[in-house]
Amino acid sequence: LLAAGISTWLQISRIGVIGSGYVLFVGSNVAFVPVATAACKAGGLPLLATLGALSALTTFLFTWKLGALRRLLTPAVGGTVMMLMALSVAPVVWGMLARVPPGFEAGAAAPAAVLSTIIPVILVSLFGNGMLRLWAPIIGVLIGSAVGHASGMVQADAVRSAAWIGLPATSWPGLSLDFSADFWGLLPAFVLISLVACLETYADGMTVQRASHRTEKPIDFRAVQGAINADGTGSFLAGLLGTVPNTVYSSSVAVMELTGVTARRVGFWGGLFLVMLAFSPKVAAIIAAIPSVVAGSFILVLIALLFGNGLRMVTDGGLAFEEGLSVCLAFWVGMGFQGGHLFNARMPDWAQVFLSNGTTSGALAAMAMMGLLSLRRRSRDRISLPLSLASLSEVRPVVRAFSTRLGWDEYAESRLMLACEESMLFLLERRASREPATTRERVHISFTAVEDEAEVELICAPANVNVQTAIATLPESSESDPEADLSLRLLRAVTRDIRHMQYHGVDYLTLRVGNRD
Repeated sequence: LLAAGISTWLQISRIGVIGSGYVLFVGSNVAFVPVATAACKAGGLPLLATLGALSALTTFLFTWKLGALRRLLTPAVGGTVMMLMALSVAPVVWGMLARVPPGFEAGAAAPAAVLSTIIPVILVSLFGNGMLRLWAPIIGVLIGSAVGHASGMVQADAVRSAAWIGLPATSWPGLSLDFSADFWGLLPAFVLISLVACLETYADGMTVQRASHRTEKPIDFRAVQGAINADGTGSFLAGLLGTVPNTVYSSSVAVMELTGVTARRVGFWGGLFLVMLAFSPKVAAIIAAIPSVVAGSFILVLIALLFGNGLRMVTDGGLAFEEGLSVCLAFWVGMGFQGGHLFNARMPDWAQVFLSNGTTSGALAAMAMMGLLSLRRRSRDRISLPLSLASLSEVRPVVRAFSTRLGWDEYAESRLMLACEESMLFLLERRASREPATTRERVHISFTAVEDEAEVELICAPANVNVQTAIATLPESSESDPEADLSLRLLRAVTRDIRHMQYHGVDYLTLRVGNRD
């Protein structure tokens, strides 16, 4: 709990490359429980601490290469991961709903507690005002718990006997630095699960941005990188403290959407509550006393919202045949492995642990399909040159050769060249406005044919403005200054779509240009 509270604070912060700047609550990663148990049996808590801390460092390697993986980890893939995450939690929910105290299996007490939890949450969320909606989750849990208590399902003895303030009864376990055979045997499993957590946090980092803004904005992948790095830092801290690595709880994003509250101060107070909870056996006992059917009912609402978030991410930018085939096939591959229907038992033990998680197997299948798709669309027309006005003359021959191969006329070629010119001019303006002045920069440009359109990608040093946002917020042209933001206005006129993906250290600006208006 102490590690989770500090990790939640890291998530709401932006300390260099660590932290998303959004409310993402963190808790112990249940995916580590099987391998953590094996580590404890093999070398005790010191071995668990060492493995958890070292495997957490792989998250930084993942984010370092996140930009290079942009064609594999698309928003559609992130949405697929989000839907599979919701479905992977479903068996846990069904188990919680079925777990009732002895003597209540055949009565109406458990169904009544379920309905008295779900119905208030739905009614308050749909018909309550802004302030009342904030309390929808708590209202549902309180009413469900009250119904469960009235029927005798709540065991309050542990709550009454628990102390308000208490300290852990054990001491710090220390680290195991002998790097025995058990360490090397378990390290790959810890690393693989850490990478799985990266994929889940990647999806959470995109989803939380869509839930946190009143108006739609492009995804800031620097915040996604920060979320994953904060996860890694929190897991490293958890390892040093001798406990299971952490991860973002996707349900926190669903709670934000349910309540409409996304303020970072909520994350601060939530993290403080987690830290205080670590030293309050009374509060922990109160939470533990909530009937399983009530907690399961609440989580059922949350995973439904998570699934909806993932579905919107998949379909947000339109779903062409190739992308649709990729995400749909990946979804059912994940479901197949999750249910143990795709020859799981015939695989090596390490692969069974890895692939039996539907989120992991589905994400890998989606990335593999996207990789095949990107290979089919691989550009043959590329150029790398200094970011300067003089370089524009070197771009024109590449544009002409590309347009000729597509069979475009002179008018379409001119539109494509204009898009390249104005995007480079905009990047030059951004470079001139940066302080202090940077060294000589280069821009890498590639041209790809996608159906009947040209896709131009410019890879360059970070700009301090997102082109998508700048175009979306362009004011109406002023008669007093008709040339204001001219590059952006021309880009908006000659392109069909613009995507600006910003990562730490590099930007990817993608333009779609048609051969007709």
